[in-house]
Amino acid sequence: MTSETANPVQSDAMSEPVLHGVRVLEVGAGISVAFTAKWLAGFGADVVRIDPYHEVLTPDEQVYLLAGKRRVGPGTEVAPLALAADIVIEGDQPSGHPGVARRLDVEALRAKEPALVVVSITPYGVDGPNAGREATNITAFASGGIMSLTGMPQREPLLTGGSQAFYLGGINGFGAAVTAYLGSLIHGEGDWVDISVQECMAGMLELYGPGGAARGVASVRAGNHVRAAWGIYPCADGFAGVCALERQVPALFAVIADPELDEPRFRDRLQRPEHDDELQAKFYGWFAEHTKQEILDLGAKYKVPFGAVMTPNDLLDNPSLAERGFFDRVATPEGVAMGPGRPFLGLPWVPGELHGSGADAAVVNTEWLGVRV
Repeated sequence: MTSETANPVQSDAMSEPVLHGVRVLEVGAGISVAFTAKWLAGFGADVVRIDPYHEVLTPDEQVYLLAGKRRVGPGTEVAPLALAADIVIEGDQPSGHPGVARRLDVEALRAKEPALVVVSITPYGVDGPNAGREATNITAFASGGIMSLTGMPQREPLLTGGSQAFYLGGINGFGAAVTAYLGSLIHGEGDWVDISVQECMAGMLELYGPGGAARGVASVRAGNHVRAAWGIYPCADGFAGVCALERQVPALFAVIADPELDEPRFRDRLQRPEHDDELQAKFYGWFAEHTKQEILDLGAKYKVPFGAVMTPNDLLDNPSLAERGFFDRVATPEGVAMGPGRPFLGLPWVPGELHGSGADAAVVNTEWLGVRV
């Protein structure tokens, strides 16, 4: 299938969005809550956002995270809308902008509406020893343990780009919301799901967290490459990398085509780590002689797991993403913006336009509460 003949929207398995008719109320501020609700809106839910008194999202984040949502003003009474919703997404305000704490008595709401699903996304959970502590993206990374693994072992830890800790909290919130809502449909009773961003980060430690707990010794940072054939290297027009398992190393060496790589010190997986400096020098030299696209093409031809570090412009021009209809065109007051959209094919995705703050109060009151304003 080529991009000229494929229509990703028409290729979806069903015509009606899977969450059509589901009412979602977004209460709070920050990335995590907004990202959870963005995915619910994208899959067809009617999402109403109560705008915070202090908007902490940047203009670009607002275009990405708020498109497709209806918005009511910060002075809106929360409880009536919450009781009219199927799912409520709420969370604490990030550091530096006080005045927007959680405004929901969740237990009282669920006593009135047992089928209601509430997902709370906070830095350290709604209760416990650290509840109420402020957090930023970097403190969430650090307290979750990820920064123990990023960077060279002889230097300070590194933080990845963007606000990945808060987005990770948001995607966990989405999974919790749809799972609890399915349970509500089946059993007639909803749930209150408590999502801690710090715990979400700890869950990303994979084997390193449990391994350290079992051994009683913390895992150490491994730097650019965690194994002899894993790493990111400068190439002719940027950066590219390889993540080759042992069974893929022969194909990788064949692509590099250096006769010395046939010698036992490189072929034998037990000897190879002892000669890692020499092997890394060969990798640096080979990558530097090739462009990102050349490396990707060689990977596809020889079944080597190469990858390239893409710039935003690279992604916008990527034919695979274009074929899948990955990017949404979002109508804003300033014009049309491009942003990431559907995460995968198979379910209809609903791109939306960016509404103004508080612009939908009258219609939301009429449709959700039966009140004409």
